[in-house]
This record gives sequence, C-alpha cells and structure tokens, in this order.
Amino acid sequence: MALSIAKLPILASVPHGGLSIPPEVADRLAINATHIYNECDLWVDQLFEGVAAQAQASVSTPIARVLVDVNRAPDDMQNPDGAIKTTTSYGHPIYRTPLSLSERRHLLFKYYWPFHHALRAAIASLGDRTRLLLDCHNMAQHGPTTYADPGAQRPLICLANFGDARGEPRPDSPLITCDPAFLRVAAAHAAEIFGDLSLLDPDSTPPPVVAVNAPFAGGYVLSDAASRLANQSLYPVQGIMVEINRGLFVGRQTPDTPIAPPNAARIEQLRERLAAWVTRLVTLLPSGETEAQ
Repeated sequence: MALSIAKLPILASVPHGGLSIPPEVADRLAINATHIYNECDLWVDQLFEGVAAQAQASVSTPIARVLVDVNRAPDDMQNPDGAIKTTTSYGHPIYRTPLSLSERRHLLFKYYWPFHHALRAAIASLGDRTRLLLDCHNMAQHGPTTYADPGAQRPLICLANFGDARGEPRPDSPLITCDPAFLRVAAAHAAEIFGDLSLLDPDSTPPPVVAVNAPFAGGYVLSDAASRLANQSLYPVQGIMVEINRGLFVGRQTPDTPIAPPNAARIEQLRERLAAWVTRLVTLLPSGETEAQ
C-alpha cells in the first residue's frame, strides 16, 4: 500500500492501477500479461501524480484489479465481476481451474483488506483535514463486452456521486456522496479545462467532454469511504469518483491490444489539467474548509 502526506484537504484513492499478480495464483491463470494490461486503469498513478502530491493522503494497491478488485464489496464472492473475479471485462475466464472458497478468502485477506485498512486508517488519522474525497480511475474508450455499455462511446471525463445525470439523488437510491450543485460546478470546470483535448483514435462523432454519473455512478470505495468520512467529520466532505478516458493517452483497446510504454506527452497534459482542476475544486469549498490542519 502507498500512503503519501502532503498539503491540501484531499484524500485520494487509486484502487485500480496495479499490474502485479499474487504469486499464489500465478500458475493458475488462463489470461496473460496482455489481458491484465488491458484490464488495468493504465498509468492512473502517473495521471493523478499531481493530485496525490497535493493531497493529505493517497492510498493505492499494486495488485491487478482483474485478480483482486478492492472497488467491490468484500462479501460479493459469487459475482464474476466481484472482489475476486472469475472473468475479465471482455468475458474471458481468468483461471484454468476455479479457486476454492478458502483460496478466495486468502486473496481477500492478503491483498484486498490491506488497501481498505490503509484507507480507513487515513480517514481516522486525518479527521477534519479531509474536505474532498477523490476516487481516481480511468476507463476504456468504449465499453467492454460484459459491461452495461458494451461497445458504447464514452465521455472524456466521467464524474460520479451515485446520483443522476445532474448529480441529484436517483428515485431508487437516496445515496449521494457529493452535493449536486458542487458536482455540476466541478463538471463545468472540467469541461473548460479538458475541452481542448482529443482522442488519439477519434470516433466518427466526438464524445461529450464531461458526463455526470455515466457510464459509472460510483463504486464500493467511494461509498464506503464517503460514509466513514461523513460519520467523523464536522464539515461536509465532497466525494467524487473521477474517470479519465484512456482513448486520450492509450487509444482504442481490445483484450489483445499490445503492451506499450506510457504516452508521456499525453499523460503530462492530463496530469497538469487534473492538478489545475483539483486546485479549483478546493477553492470552491465553503469558507474556512480549505485550510489543512
């Protein structure tokens, strides 16, 4: 687990950037390094490096999400896309022979819980120094085949708080992790800051620059951390999941897209914009909440 201490009232989580394989299952895999590469939030640590450097704390894991996904509920053990996955986002079996329940529990104990223990420890130690929770991700240019949006074009940026397209609570769920008005202003600033960028391999129709709660509305890390922060903080904490389109710096992907080094120039462009966007968000917090204690 990586934990860094810095200056702004931000707590950052980076749950999907790892490429490491637990040695306990290395000889059981039906997928290869290329599949793991295309399942990862590629270079997300580099994208959000400036954000992490400004944050009070940043928590990440080196383990590949296709094997152990810390952004899923720990008791979701039967779901092929759960905490211990059995198929990739493109429907490929992950293991040549199924893992036993004890093996899955071992993976949870050794590789899932350390991330959450580190995140919860950061929440407890920071107290009221956290005003903005950022759950940092990136996403494929088009929806993978097993997702709810297979083949669909995705925006350049997705911001999520579990609400609807305006950040308001949905009729079927009252949970939101960020004030709707704050999220809409955050989206407007993102549209301004990222609006000049284009995909490396553009679609025939340009995608939206920013979408709210689409294609993703939030995950386990955001909901769990936001609820813990709300229970301990004297001030409102704005919790936002941020998804960056990998078409901006990787290109279109399939399960077999060859492994390639990071596109340093594009990543630097995005890193600078993300840091500028976060700095703006901090200035939008209510008066008296932007000071790190």
